[in-house]
Amino acid sequence: MTRGLIQFVLFTLFVTSCARVSSPQGGPEDDQPPILVSSIPEKGQINYQSQTILLTFDESVQTRNIESDIIITPRLQTSFKTRVKKNVVELEFFEPFNDNTTYSIGLGSTIRDITNNNEAQNINLSFSTGPTIDSLTVSGNIRDLLSQDPREDAIVALYGESDTTDILNGIASYFAFTDSSGNYQFNNLPSGRYRIYATNDKNGNNKADSQNEKYGFYTDTLDLNKNLQGIDLTVQNLNTTELRRTSARHFGEYFDIEFNKAILQFDIESPQTLYYRPEGVEKIRFYRNDIVYGDTTEIIYHVTDSLGQILRDTVGVYFQESRIAKDNINLNGLPNRPAAYPFDTLGFRLSKPIKSLNLDSITITLDSLTVIPLNIDQFQFNQYRTEIKTGLRLYDHLTRQNPKLTITLGKGAFITADNDSSQKDEINYSFTELIETAVIGGTIITDKDHIIVQLVNANSKRVIRESNKRNYRFEYIPPGRYFIRVVHDRNNNGSLDVGNIFNNIQPEEIKYYYDNYYETKLIEVRENWESTADIQF
Repeated sequence: MTRGLIQFVLFTLFVTSCARVSSPQGGPEDDQPPILVSSIPEKGQINYQSQTILLTFDESVQTRNIESDIIITPRLQTSFKTRVKKNVVELEFFEPFNDNTTYSIGLGSTIRDITNNNEAQNINLSFSTGPTIDSLTVSGNIRDLLSQDPREDAIVALYGESDTTDILNGIASYFAFTDSSGNYQFNNLPSGRYRIYATNDKNGNNKADSQNEKYGFYTDTLDLNKNLQGIDLTVQNLNTTELRRTSARHFGEYFDIEFNKAILQFDIESPQTLYYRPEGVEKIRFYRNDIVYGDTTEIIYHVTDSLGQILRDTVGVYFQESRIAKDNINLNGLPNRPAAYPFDTLGFRLSKPIKSLNLDSITITLDSLTVIPLNIDQFQFNQYRTEIKTGLRLYDHLTRQNPKLTITLGKGAFITADNDSSQKDEINYSFTELIETAVIGGTIITDKDHIIVQLVNANSKRVIRESNKRNYRFEYIPPGRYFIRVVHDRNNNGSLDVGNIFNNIQPEEIKYYYDNYYETKLIEVRENWESTADIQF
């Protein structure tokens, strides 16, 4: 082989080798979080006097939001600056720690590795500036009241008994956060008496905004002289803002009174013939009816919020002409579904107060032949005259042989407080057999005096049936997904009370049926199904 040919062959092999595609070299991707290998002070160290904390990890790290997300208890009045040099994190505090105090520092997810952003796990450090280190603990669980689902990342706050502030107006000395199961634990606490609260703290100010954030409280003061477990709380919406009127003015041809928060009840004390109804949860709308434009009618009213706060006030109601169109009339039959069940009685719901009705314009027929009369003496109006119960039981007439009932409404069947009339309409109801629906029943095993068993629609979260029987049975349920919820009705008023922080009254206890096999509280039923849901409460 000639020298030129040898050079050509070597060149070709070199080029081929360079062009060959191969897998990149190196080990597996780093998915391990940084590990704390040492600290100054050491965990559990006593008599620590420095203003600097050093944390050494097994790899290079970075910090994220450490100044805002680190948890230091008891709460410090000073701040610190952070330095990171490869695998060492230094926290230098601007003022000394308090004497003879045990401190706990939780770093959460503030420290991560450089390569893949893996979060350091469970980095907690406790030390004391005195000769002893406190070691008492408090633990428990935080859940949402209505859903009973665990609250992840809720703040749990401990206040000393002598502290004049609480979760609504002050920042606590000791904080803990809940995990994904709603569990929390305070460590290294000194003995003493404490009050405990929890909140979802959406705005991150370490307090509860009662208008926009859920919060809860523990009724009893904790006497901490040993480790305490099972200190469980629920969080819920409890707006403690003082109830007040924010406006009272005409809108179009209406007059609206608006409040600063949701109201439960509105009543007029003075004997005035006025039509009104809720417009949303914070507003009451009045209707002119035949009142002369510009005339003022003085009324005394009282209004109640969810905490039982009552506002009693006086207002002058007046009306003015307006080009703004009046509200339309919306009319629905009750029940608001085509299938009739044995417990259903016929009713009507309108979007405006009903001033009068014309019984001759309401015709009820069975299979287009038999006319069923209505007895106006049995009619019942709700407080705002927006709903009527006629007292007519649909199942007294619907049968397998006569499966269809039709309500024909002529024009003017209802006259509203706007002096306008309803339009022609037709509402149909059909006979439903039990096998076309589902049944959910069971036993509530409890020693509580009064309970409410609630059938809750899983999609809308609305309560659609209730029972106060320990052996309950909900029949004629449309196929779908449901929850069974039990309320301990402590005051036997027939409704769920969500508590009152002013009076130190805890919300009424709630428990859901839970299927341990499928690990769900959801109950799904189909036609001709019967499900059993027993609850130990």
